[in-house]
Amino acid sequence: MESSWTALTVLAALWLVAFSAQVADYATARFDHLRLARGVRTRLRLHPVAWTVPLAGMGVVALTISADWSTRVFFSEPSNVPAAILIALGTVVIAVAIVAVIAVVVVRPPADSYRLVRDELLESSGLRIHQDQVDEFRARVTAIDNATKAHPAADAATAVAALKLSVRTPHRLIAPALAVALVIVAATESARQSLPSSVLVVAVFAVVLSALVGVLAAQASLALAMSVRSTQDVYRGELMSLIVESERSSKKRVAGLGDRVTRALSILREQQEDTQ
Repeated sequence: MESSWTALTVLAALWLVAFSAQVADYATARFDHLRLARGVRTRLRLHPVAWTVPLAGMGVVALTISADWSTRVFFSEPSNVPAAILIALGTVVIAVAIVAVIAVVVVRPPADSYRLVRDELLESSGLRIHQDQVDEFRARVTAIDNATKAHPAADAATAVAALKLSVRTPHRLIAPALAVALVIVAATESARQSLPSSVLVVAVFAVVLSALVGVLAAQASLALAMSVRSTQDVYRGELMSLIVESERSSKKRVAGLGDRVTRALSILREQQEDTQ
């Protein structure tokens, strides 16, 4: 009886953390979508880290528990020292993983985008740039176009698209999987009559709630992606206009100018030699 409640408590606690991450995923997607639609913000701030913060929090909790566990095992009996060392090494691995996640999310440089290229062109708007630089800007735009075509936008209104997004991002399936595990444990213990049937009802409700919020969060993420794509299309139009203007005023190389200068210099040398 006590072990059954312990297993259910652990699963329920993990499910609550994962479910809170689902709610954060949905809320941040809706928030960034509304900010983009109103033109208040032009880049995503909250949604990319919606899952990072809860997962890092779970890592910190696991780090604290493993550190306390290793300390207790180390001082309990001398024969448990190797096990305590293994637990401590596992704690170090968890700490390194947390630092790596934070470094990847926070320190990661922004990817090349229409907005970034446009800002670089705006900074040099008062200067005459060379044609080579204009060609480089066009090449960057072509690379961004190819990357955008490789990831076509899906329809946010369909549940199939939301399901495909959930499969491509397995962290969205953590809460439903934990809820299913909760149902299995509750059904097994209820069949043994060691737990009341109301626990099984609550577990089934957790599965339904996780699936519903997961679909809503995936649809909100898809809608946000479509809004970002629309914003990027606006940036691309502004960028191409700036590129055309820069190309008109760029310092173009005259065809054959180098050959003519070289020939003129050689003629001048020949004349100087004849004079001497």
